[in-house]
Amino acid sequence: MAMIIWSVAFLGAIGFFKYQLWGRFGVLLKLRRDDLRDYSPKTLFKRLVNLAIYGFAQKKFFLRDQVPGLMHVVIFWGFCVLGIQVITMFARGWIDEFRLPFFGMEHLGGPYGLVKDIFELAVMFGVCIALFRWIVTKPKRLMGILPAEAKLHAHSHFEAVLILCFIFTIMLSGLLYDAGRMVFMSDHPEMALERQWQPVSAFFASLLDGRAIMAKWVSDGSWWIHNLVILCFLNVLPRSKHFHIVTALPNVFFGRLESKGRLPKKDYAGDNAIFGRSTPIQFTWKQALDMYSCTECGRCSAVCPAAATGKTLAPRQFLLNLRDAVYENQNKILSGAKDGFDVVVGEGKAVIDDVVWSCVECRACEEACPVNIEYVDKIVDLRQHLVQEASRFPAELNRAFQGMERNSNPWGISSAERTAWGGGMNAPELRQRKDAEDLDY
Repeated sequence: MAMIIWSVAFLGAIGFFKYQLWGRFGVLLKLRRDDLRDYSPKTLFKRLVNLAIYGFAQKKFFLRDQVPGLMHVVIFWGFCVLGIQVITMFARGWIDEFRLPFFGMEHLGGPYGLVKDIFELAVMFGVCIALFRWIVTKPKRLMGILPAEAKLHAHSHFEAVLILCFIFTIMLSGLLYDAGRMVFMSDHPEMALERQWQPVSAFFASLLDGRAIMAKWVSDGSWWIHNLVILCFLNVLPRSKHFHIVTALPNVFFGRLESKGRLPKKDYAGDNAIFGRSTPIQFTWKQALDMYSCTECGRCSAVCPAAATGKTLAPRQFLLNLRDAVYENQNKILSGAKDGFDVVVGEGKAVIDDVVWSCVECRACEEACPVNIEYVDKIVDLRQHLVQEASRFPAELNRAFQGMERNSNPWGISSAERTAWGGGMNAPELRQRKDAEDLDY
């Protein structure tokens, strides 16, 4: 009976998870691919290096806010290490004493058990630090930087606490499952080895010694709790900020390889050409993947000069507003509709005009983002829409536009006066240095 119940729970949860993933990733398949980036095989090596450095090594978490950064790194690596235990415990719903090949006690099982125990304890400690920050200290980087992130600040942060409780429960139930087995299966020859290799589980087992029936209940109950919490966790992911657990590594892999200051190329030829982006269906698949991958950590907003000076722009809130617009239009995008979408920028829309014009394009947000989300390209795309399609921009830009139209520069300086700035500086002109490749400094 237990096997039947487990099979139904597993298949139902995995089926629903796949259904949710298909909705999210189906959107990526429908969105545009006109950013003209190089995704050819020749870029594979560099992309793998970025994935190793920023994805698995979590480099940017060590650059600032080291304590919470290290906490996140421990939790991330803990999940990577504990993947083997999760597979093992899932499989034992059908096959008693299942072990992955080479992970028996005579092979890698002992060393793995030691590493597993250490990481389970470390992750639990990291979760406690995170819960303390969310519930007690409440740093503004997490809660929302005012005034730009008033929407996020007013939002309930129950989801973050729930996910952390899920993670703590998964770690503790894994330890108790092993501890109970060490007691009620003490006559099994491998249990003595497990006790030697798994000190944390052995400590909990010592509390159950001599109570084999209770140990059996503890182990079986922990198995159900561990596995069912993971299945619930999976199905919360696509509907929460923790969707980055699924999308962050792909986002890093497919990230920008070009120089950071270089804007994406644009193709204005053809029937599908657009002048800027203003509706959910006009975003590229990589821009939507950026939106999916936001961890809401707030590192971008914490370093943004616009947010720091009280402007309406905060990169995190900007991206989340765009993400919500894509989510709200998911079914319409999946249906294949090409028009009829509301614009995302303007008064009363997902992003107001002032947010778009507050950005100074310093890319501090992109430098700080641990999963290499790109913000500036989206802001520039919205600006292009406002200028070229909506004819809506700050009056201060009129002079720059006129100068570019009449004199090919934003200052309106005539070509005859191009060298006037160097008067008295003895700066050579290009015609005097025909072999020069760059400007002399």
